Amino acid sequence: MSERPERPANCGACAFWRKLRETDGLCCRHAPDASHESDQVAHFPQTRITQWCGEGVAAAPKSIGSRCSDCVFWCRPRLGLQPLDRGDMPVSWWDRAGLCARNAPRPIHEPGLRGFWRATLDQDFCGEGEPRSSRPAS
Repeated sequence: MSERPERPANCGACAFWRKLRETDGLCCRHAPDASHESDQVAHFPQTRITQWCGEGVAAAPKSIGSRCSDCVFWCRPRLGLQPLDRGDMPVSWWDRAGLCARNAPRPIHEPGLRGFWRATLDQDFCGEGEPRSSRPAS
């Protein structure tokens, strides 16, 4: 007997999918990878509601354990992040942002490059997060 969780019929029925519009949403299955450039925002990939992958989990039996703000891998300075080049996000976004340190930087071909963690918003989530507290997710 297999203990494999029930697979969803499509992205729209997946626990890791966040709806943006009627037919589009974000796949939040994986935590962002580290980068070799500072002050980068993690952008979760967009998918259509009708798409599907082999890593999805049906939304009913599995709920996301925590938002970034309650994840053991997320750290947010008291005053928020204050990058030099704010890139594609407004100041108000950076005030609520923190760094996802779920994944270590991967080896690369160039020696001496630094590793940096990507920024996520306090209300973001992913399928690889672990709750910092034992309280139920809201």
